[in-house]
Amino acid sequence: MIFKFFLSVLFSTSLWAGSFGIVKGSYQFQSHSEYQAILNQLKTFPESTVPNIPQMSRGQQMVEAAKAKNRAILAQRNQNEEKKVQESKDMSDLDFLKKEDKKNRESWKKEVQSQLKEWKREQEVFLGRLKMYQQNTFEIPVKKEVIIEKKIVEYLPQAHVVNKAFEIDIRDQAARPTCSAFAGIRAVEILLVQNNQKIDLSEQYFYWASKPNCQTLPCAEKGSWVYGAFRFSQQQTYADIPHEESCVYQGKGLEKNETQIPLSEQCQQGRVKVETFEEVKTLSDVIEKIKKDTPVILAARLSENFYKNNGLVTLAEAEKSNSGKLDEHALGHAFLAVGILGLPDSIKIQEGDYCLIVANSWGKGWGAGGYSCLTEKWLTKFRQPAAFAAVTKISVK
Repeated sequence: MIFKFFLSVLFSTSLWAGSFGIVKGSYQFQSHSEYQAILNQLKTFPESTVPNIPQMSRGQQMVEAAKAKNRAILAQRNQNEEKKVQESKDMSDLDFLKKEDKKNRESWKKEVQSQLKEWKREQEVFLGRLKMYQQNTFEIPVKKEVIIEKKIVEYLPQAHVVNKAFEIDIRDQAARPTCSAFAGIRAVEILLVQNNQKIDLSEQYFYWASKPNCQTLPCAEKGSWVYGAFRFSQQQTYADIPHEESCVYQGKGLEKNETQIPLSEQCQQGRVKVETFEEVKTLSDVIEKIKKDTPVILAARLSENFYKNNGLVTLAEAEKSNSGKLDEHALGHAFLAVGILGLPDSIKIQEGDYCLIVANSWGKGWGAGGYSCLTEKWLTKFRQPAAFAAVTKISVK
């Protein structure tokens, strides 16, 4: 019996792949179309204060994004392929770029055309579902507190995106108030992919875990915050968060059964456990986390211009639309901060020094492929009056 016990302990221990923390790295985020679309929005807003830069259509933005992506690919090849670097020594940089550009021109043209078509389709789907998303915002269930923002950031990078942040597909919460679950799972998945473990985790389970009062009995209370699920995972002696395939997310809600219990037996086949997470109170603290390649789960009330944007959400636009008032569905929404961009001097007075790049859970039709940059002053006005959250360590089975 004792021998069998030791065998079981040994076997169960061997199932753990290990514990993983945040991994910093040299991430080529500039090559991503979503980043370039956001960057182009900054260059063209507002038109009156940025001279000599014509307003670009979404199609033109994507062409510029593809060009930038091509340049980034060329730069990466220059670093990694010694033969091509050697060849470049025999000709001017311009000649070398022309040679490589000609070789790759057709491939990036096809890529941008495909991306344009995909985004257009996704945007049409999103606009058709807009009312559904509005109806599934909710007041974030956290204790409110007075947050005093720091006016000075020690070092503000001109551009930085969390290592591997764009490697996770944009998801869609559909007709359920599960934004916190999607933001929390994305944060864990980014940490996983930083450690070369790309695992699609279950938002269905995470939402259930985040609502301790709704795990055994059905309830009608909408929404949640990530603390509940993080703490629940910490308290387990095993990996509790399952793979998406084991516990598939259901986009349609059930009346008076928010967590859709009972969950299937497969939902108990855990893969990942949250070991540590931290509260992140001020926007300056969010920036410090992003600089260290740590994504941060944010929450805010929503202005009208948050719903319809092409990659940039500003306070000026919020105040212009509906006199800055919030609509009846703007109680609260959660999303994941994954990057930072310094704002042009021409709009700093009205928008602040930076904007935070966030990943949303309304599909690729929102913002620029599912991402947008929220300006400092928009965030200061509409942010949740409570601490945000960042996952810092996990264990994988």
